[in-house]
Amino acid sequence: MFREERILLVKEPGEGGWAVPGGWADVGESPSEAAVRETLEESGYRVKPVRLLAAYDRDRRGHPPMAYHVYKLVYLCEILDEVPLTDMDTDGARFFGEHEIPELSVARVTRAQISRYFEQLRDPGQPADYD
Repeated sequence: MFREERILLVKEPGEGGWAVPGGWADVGESPSEAAVRETLEESGYRVKPVRLLAAYDRDRRGHPPMAYHVYKLVYLCEILDEVPLTDMDTDGARFFGEHEIPELSVARVTRAQISRYFEQLRDPGQPADYD
């Protein structure tokens, strides 16, 4: 999710870095419904997914190993609220410009992925990434 060419990142409790909002889908929940719920829970923003940016196999994208095989779906979302709700499951949510990205939680997102999302924002004709 972007606002004025700045990407929304959240800081999970107990993690050293920042990441795009996200998490596990609930049983019976579609991928876009999970994205809406996780973004609200982690950032306080209500959003509407408008475009799929990526469908990643986590094991092929430079993340540290984990016990589960995970696919990550990344959506470009439209913000529905100017001011976020204050009840969040994270230690913070902020927008960052492309050249001010803080330390990231590489278990959740990499610098290469963040750079790609900015490319896709600048050029909406770019296809979604996969694998």
